Amino acid sequence: MTSKRLRRGQRLPPQERRSLLLEVAAGQVLEQGVLPIGVEELAQAAKVSKALVYRYFPETHDLYNALLERSLDQVAEALDLAVDTQDLAAAAGDVAEAYYRHVARSGPLIQIILRDRFMMGHVSLRAAAIRARVARRLAHKARAAFGLDLRETLACLSIGMTMPEECGRLAFQGELDLERGALLCRELVLGVLDVARRRSLEADR
Repeated sequence: MTSKRLRRGQRLPPQERRSLLLEVAAGQVLEQGVLPIGVEELAQAAKVSKALVYRYFPETHDLYNALLERSLDQVAEALDLAVDTQDLAAAAGDVAEAYYRHVARSGPLIQIILRDRFMMGHVSLRAAAIRARVARRLAHKARAAFGLDLRETLACLSIGMTMPEECGRLAFQGELDLERGALLCRELVLGVLDVARRRSLEADR
C-alpha cells in the first residue's frame, strides 16, 4: 500500500483531509501489525498537528473504527452480491474469493483491527453490523442446506473465512501468486462446506 501524504499548510476540504489521514493510518497499521499506532507518529507522517488528528478522531478507537468501517464498506458490496448466488457452494466460493481479493489488494487491515485486544469491546455498532450481515446471510443459506444448528453453522463459516484472510495476506506480501491464491481459498472453503455436509449426514443417522 502506498499512502498519500499531506503537504504542510495544504488546505483541503474536511472530508478529503480525513480520507488522507485514514490512508496514512492504514499504512502504519499494516506496517506495525498491532494496535495502537502512535498519534504523534501519525501526525508527523501526515504532516499535520496532533490537534488536527484529535479533531477528526477524538478517541483513539474512533480512528480504528473509521478504518474498519471504510474497509468493510469497500468489500461489503462484493460480498452481498456473492451471497445472492443461488447455489451454496458457489455462494461460499464467491464470498471467499471476494474477501481474498480485497485482502490481497488492500492488506489484512480488517483482521488486525478486529483481532487486536486493544479493540476488544470497542468495535463500533456499524462495523459489527456490516460484518455480521454477510455472515448471517451465508449461515442461513448453509443451515437451510444442511440443517445444522445456527451456532454450529456460524462456527464453520468463521473457520472457513480465516482461509481467504490468510491467503489474501500472503498474496498482499507477495508470498502467494494472486490467481493461485484465489483458487486455493475456494478449494479450502469448499472443504469446510464438505465437513458441514458430513456433520449433517451424521446428525441424521
